[in-house]
Amino acid sequence: MQILSVLQSFADWGPFVFLRDSKYGMPTIQSFHLMGLTVFLAITVAMNLRLTGVGIRKLSLGSLASQLKPCAMGALAVLITSGILIFFVNPAKYLASYAFRIKMGLLACAVSFHFVVLAKAMRSEPGSRKRSVNFIISAISLTLWFGVGWAGRAIAFFP
Repeated sequence: MQILSVLQSFADWGPFVFLRDSKYGMPTIQSFHLMGLTVFLAITVAMNLRLTGVGIRKLSLGSLASQLKPCAMGALAVLITSGILIFFVNPAKYLASYAFRIKMGLLACAVSFHFVVLAKAMRSEPGSRKRSVNFIISAISLTLWFGVGWAGRAIAFFP
């Protein structure tokens, strides 16, 4: 496996060794990862609730999405950056984990769905689609994002 040896050489790089071997390195990075996930999920829940007609009704869908977008992008940047750091500390462990593979598959689906389907739905008026379609969009979005979180948590418990 060529890729594993390349990734392992990254893991042996000084900053990653420091993160892996220090008492507070990994807990700090994981805390940032969880903070980013919490903020991003809160924003996603708020947007999905608004899409279904529940929640922040004083703002239009588009206005809510545009106001939450900077915070969502910041949280996603923290999530991705901290996730990459966590991965590179021990890539062999993560590549061997089925839960990690499921998480990455769900993450790819969730990001794609979020920036294509949900973003399009948030730009349109809620009355332009049947209410049941909005519920389906929201259910898929939330299932994917919470699945990413649950699969991430499963990495600690399943090989």
